[in-house]
This record gives sequence, C-alpha cells and structure tokens, in this order.
Amino acid sequence: MGLLINNTDTSPQPDSSDAFLDALISMSGDSDFYAGKSVLRNPDVFSAIEVISNTVASCPFVSNTPLISKMLNNPDVDNVRSGFNFWSSVLTNLLINGNSFALIENGGHTLKFVENNQMTVTIDTNTEQVRYYYSPNTQTTQEIAPSSILHFKILSMNGVSGISPLYALRDSLDLQNIGTQTLKDVFQSGIHGMLNVSKTDLSDSAKENLRQNFQKIASSGVGVSDDSIKFEQISVDEGLLKAIQTNNLASEKVASVFAIPSEMIGLENSHSSVSQSLKVMFLQSLTPYFEAVLGELNNKLQGYEIEQDKSNILPASFADQAKTLISLVQNGIMMPAEARQSLNINEPDDSKNEALNRYYASLNYSQLENLSENDYNKANDAKYSNDNTDTNEEEQNDKDSK
Repeated sequence: MGLLINNTDTSPQPDSSDAFLDALISMSGDSDFYAGKSVLRNPDVFSAIEVISNTVASCPFVSNTPLISKMLNNPDVDNVRSGFNFWSSVLTNLLINGNSFALIENGGHTLKFVENNQMTVTIDTNTEQVRYYYSPNTQTTQEIAPSSILHFKILSMNGVSGISPLYALRDSLDLQNIGTQTLKDVFQSGIHGMLNVSKTDLSDSAKENLRQNFQKIASSGVGVSDDSIKFEQISVDEGLLKAIQTNNLASEKVASVFAIPSEMIGLENSHSSVSQSLKVMFLQSLTPYFEAVLGELNNKLQGYEIEQDKSNILPASFADQAKTLISLVQNGIMMPAEARQSLNINEPDDSKNEALNRYYASLNYSQLENLSENDYNKANDAKYSNDNTDTNEEEQNDKDSK
C-alpha cells in the first residue's frame, strides 16, 4: 500500500532488517516502518495475531436485513475464501499493517478482498480529499470511489490511516533479528580458534593446508598431534550472548501491544484465572478490533444495523447457563420450552406441553405507581389489627387460666 500526500510520495522506505523485506506499508506518515508476514516467524506475535483474527472472524454477522447478513457471512465475490477465511485475512492484515481493504461490488451484495500492496491511498492536505487507487496487477490501475471500498484501520492519528501495534515493537524486532542472525553465524561457522605451531616458519599455503587438515580431524571427533601444535579456542563473549537473550521479545511485551491477556499466547498468570482473563479480553481487548470492522461496515453499508454475535467467545458452563436461563424464565422473559431448547435438553413433545409454553412471573411484586397511600395505610391497619387481636387473645387466656 502506498501513501501520497500532496502528490509527494511519503511511502516508507524498505527497512534494512530481514524481518521486513517482504513487508507491506503501514500508513504511519512519520515512520519508515514495514511489517510483513515475516513478523509471524516470532511465535508470540504469531499467537497474538492468530488469537485476535480468528476470534473476531469466528463471530457471525447479524443485520436487520437477512440478505446483508448472508452476504457478510460469505462475502467473497469469487467464492475462493470462506466467510471465516475472508474475515481472518482482513483482520490479519489489519493487525500487521494497521490497515486492510475490501472492495464493495455487485451493488453492495458482495465483497472482494484486496491485498495491501494492491492499494494506493492519496491525501490532499489542502482539500482533505482522499483517493484510492487499486492495482490488481502491474499493468492496470483504477481509481475507486471511497464509498466503494471498505478501509479498515486501527490506532489512527488522522482518521484516514492506521498504525500497526507492531510499530511499538520495531526496535525489539530489529534487535531480535540481529541477535538471531548472530547466533546462527556462530553455530554454522563451526569451531572458532587459533592453531599455534612453535619453532616453525610456515608459508601461507602451509598454514592453509594445516588449517584444512585440522578441520578434518576436528570433524571426526578425535585428533592426534605433538607438543609443537597447540589449539586455543576463541569463545563468544558471554556478555554478548546474554544481551542477545535478554533482547528477545518477551511474551508480556507482545501481549501488551496487542492489549490481550498474556495467557492467550501461552503464558501462565498466577494472579488471575483463565476465565477472568478471557472476560478481560472479551470486554476490553477485542472491542477496538470489533469496532474497526463494524464501524466501517455501518459507515459504508448504511441502514443495515450490522452487528456481530459474540456469544460463542465465552461459552458458559452448563450450570452457569442453566442458572441464567432459570432467571429469564422466572422473570417472564423466556418460556421454559425455549430454555430447555437452549440447553439442548428439550423433548419432541415439548411444543405440545402448554405449561412449558407459557410465560411466568412472580406475584410478589407490584408497580410503584399502583402503591397508593391508601394501599399503604390499609396494609399498616391490617398489621396493627392483627397485633391487637393477638394481645386480646393473650389477655383472655390469662383470665381463663385464673
């Protein structure tokens, strides 16, 4: 994805790190940050992106127009991707790059996924006009009206372009990549050391021949030499190895930038249960990602009241679900037959049972507007009357006993 401001190319230049060579561009105008699929080589980053994208993509879309609901749950115009894979791709690009795109086609009844490197966005700061240019290949480019493209974005500073959470990990990613390459060089290069041959003036060819012979001996595992040859091994600085180890991306750091509980990427947390962490994730962490998708859909597909069903994210235990349903039945919100069906304990004849297909409510409650002062007085009179009756009966009993 390219970004042009006032006809000036402000697209980031390729990062020098290997981790970003195949990268797509984050539209953060003040950075040269690339974030491509290579970042998924980090297991913590992979886990964070997988958990978020798959969770959001697994929640079905619901609209007041059934046709729109059906389209959003299976949107790919080419039928190449399933609904889940379509939205998982959208979310994955969104998390890695801060932006993702989909074309609105067929009068708003189909969507086409667009890779970030196929889209160029131009912004004229004088007129604040935004233009989208779609290049499905290197030969053709077409301008797309803003109303005909879904531009999903997160953490936007200008409302037009988003910034990837990975932007905060850029330096850590660079250091980790350099450290990993350093370790690979150490292990791939074999033995590091110096052969000292005493009392001998060796030519360059003799030195090279001796080095090659020593390597053959070392690779066999057993070597024999006289006291004129000594080998001094050159070890890697332990401080450097320690620095490389400590600069590895910590799981907590990755979880922090993606705002998800660390348990979701395999870390144990002794201070909270998994259930608590999942609730935090559901209530707080995933909200921006859901809103990034739903906000753009409702903005471009107006009038359809699009939502996502999140009920499957936190499946309750049978006991918790039953307790909730009992409360709904007791308060007249749900019929017993509906509750039984929700618990999958319904019987074929439940529909014929009149008792199961009625609404129930408690008689112990009254509307406040019906509780008049007169009703209050009557209730108190009855109470005092009962108290007097009990007192008179006790006095009469005392007299009879005498």
